[in-house]
Amino acid sequence: MTDTDHTAFEPADDDADALLAVRAIKKHFPIKQGLFIQRQVAAVKAVDGVSFSLRAGETLGLVGESGCGKSTVGRVVTKLVEPTAGTIRFDGRDVTKLSRGNMRPLRRDIQIIFQDPYSSLNPRHTIGTIVGAPFRIQGTKTSKGIKTEVQSLMERVGLNPEHYNRYPHEFSGGQRQRIGIARAVALRPKLIVCDEPVSALDVSIQAQVVNLLEDLQAEFGLAYIFVAHDLSVVRHISNRVAVMYLGKIMELTDRDTLYSRPVHPYTHSLMSAVPVPDPLKENRRERILLTGDLPSPINPPSGCVFHTRCPKFRMQLSDSEKERCVAEVPLLELKRPGQQAACHYPEERADVVLAEDVVAPAT
Repeated sequence: MTDTDHTAFEPADDDADALLAVRAIKKHFPIKQGLFIQRQVAAVKAVDGVSFSLRAGETLGLVGESGCGKSTVGRVVTKLVEPTAGTIRFDGRDVTKLSRGNMRPLRRDIQIIFQDPYSSLNPRHTIGTIVGAPFRIQGTKTSKGIKTEVQSLMERVGLNPEHYNRYPHEFSGGQRQRIGIARAVALRPKLIVCDEPVSALDVSIQAQVVNLLEDLQAEFGLAYIFVAHDLSVVRHISNRVAVMYLGKIMELTDRDTLYSRPVHPYTHSLMSAVPVPDPLKENRRERILLTGDLPSPINPPSGCVFHTRCPKFRMQLSDSEKERCVAEVPLLELKRPGQQAACHYPEERADVVLAEDVVAPAT
């Protein structure tokens, strides 16, 4: 896998320079009861006050455990799911309350690549119809016709243009994901949400797809929100990384800082959980085990949502410090220039970080 320079970006906290500015967005899914008259009795707090900015051409990685709200953030940003609260500004325009019809013109600039390359493609449509759909829906005219443009896109993402009339079931998982990528970049958008685009693929195919995404980003100036579990892929492709837990961002900083000087206890645990193939290196790293189950997003813990599983809370803090963690919600604020964390007692740890050679994806 080729290595690219991901150090050119500073944290994009200034809304004036941001392609995308998300402020305090929430997405609560209501839980209702009643046979004839349903009333809301609770809500699943999938996303609970997330804020970040993204500049043109930048990649923001979103990482965290399953169920932490990463994919929901991506769907809220693309307005596939309506936010419960907060604001979303795209290219200087507030799109938070735009209706589905008013959002349609903006679909040219905001696209998504779905996680499952099998269920995200209509099995009844040919590849030509699938990749050509954005042109027809947006009424976009091409100089050489839609078919020629689609075949050019297919070739660009590594597919045989002669397979224009084939159906999705005739392709492998990696090829299907390339079809999804071709559909997403068809209209040259400014922002693409990549919702775990390589998690369902073999490792060797993952590297090829990540390389393709990087090449397309360099060619078209795309901005990515890259949702993933794999810390190695996120480290390779991202400029900045946001670590999420139970609907909130725990830490947000540039890629190099996060992987060399993480300060949030949850980030420490994620880093320590990555296996190292070298026994000598593995023996020098502390494995941080989180006790207990992930709390329910219906009734998250008070104060810091991570305190019920936090190793530092259990073993290092005084009683008065623990009381603060239980009672006071930590704000996502600067702990050092360019590095934000939502923790009352952040601590830099070098014993859990990963060496560059450990997480470099295979070529």
